[in-house]
Amino acid sequence: MRRALCLALLGFGCDDPRRAPTPPRVPPRPVALRPGPMAPSPARLGETPSAAPGDDPLGRCVRRNREAMGPELGRALAALQDDALLEDACGLDLAVRARAPERCASVRLSSLRETCAFRASIAAARPEACPPAPGLRGRDPVCVALASRNAALCAAASLTERTRCLALSAGDPRPCDALDPLLRPACARDLEALRAVLPALPRAAPIAPEERLNAWSTPTGDASVETPVPWLLRGVFLDEAGALWIVDPALGWPSSDAMALERTLVGVTIPSRRGSALALDAALVVAGSQAMSTADGTLRAAVTLTHAPRRRGGRAAGSVVFDGTRGGRSVHAELRFDTFVRDVVMAASLR
Repeated sequence: MRRALCLALLGFGCDDPRRAPTPPRVPPRPVALRPGPMAPSPARLGETPSAAPGDDPLGRCVRRNREAMGPELGRALAALQDDALLEDACGLDLAVRARAPERCASVRLSSLRETCAFRASIAAARPEACPPAPGLRGRDPVCVALASRNAALCAAASLTERTRCLALSAGDPRPCDALDPLLRPACARDLEALRAVLPALPRAAPIAPEERLNAWSTPTGDASVETPVPWLLRGVFLDEAGALWIVDPALGWPSSDAMALERTLVGVTIPSRRGSALALDAALVVAGSQAMSTADGTLRAAVTLTHAPRRRGGRAAGSVVFDGTRGGRSVHAELRFDTFVRDVVMAASLR
């Protein structure tokens, strides 16, 4: 009878009475452990904790941020098919933390690459690595001033950029608040990004060349007219060979109603002694008359330097005097400058 009952209940798990039932397995309770000295710690974007040999900080940064990414942002990036964004964001942050502007070359998005070069050059105190000035010759003047650790060079920037430059140099957000509302976020972002790598610079008022000392003087009857040359107030360039670039054609030519320069005043070799006069090739376009030129002997042009700069921030002062005669008409004009060297650059970048 017992055997029949056991067979009838086989499908319901009848057990052999000689075998003890197996107790149910209880899942182990989670145990909170203190991280050991080698355990990775939570890190923000781009932070580079000590890595094992062969580990890739960029790859770790990308993986960490991809795992932490919200689904909405992940879907948006997938829709844009922009695989470069996370890598570029990590590359930017790593370059700044490592103070290595050369790493920015691997950043693929152009806007992030420029931001990377700007911040990493400042962090590294390497003005020669600063990116080009937007729309102008030479390097970004804000970057040059901060990378040179010289807040006085903020004078080379435009008025808006000068405010941003002074805010970053002092590590003070208040000047950012004085900017146009559209420009404040970028100022605040740079301030936050550079806070850990740029020490507050010694307070220094921007260099302030006088307008009256930077003028184009041309004749009007028996008198002369003084026309300010505003870009001279933002400094001039010195190249690697020691030549001074006085006029930037990208910003305009010295001119008045009476006459205007036609050729650029560049490549003026600095003399060994102050007061030395230097010959200069130039041409004048004179109202109501043919142009006068040093090429055909109708114009004489000479440069006199009273302050010959040798470094970034040095004083550059002097004058360029023009005397010309054509068809019985004589003219005399003068370009005066008393400004500073905003940057030392390769001559090829200024042509």
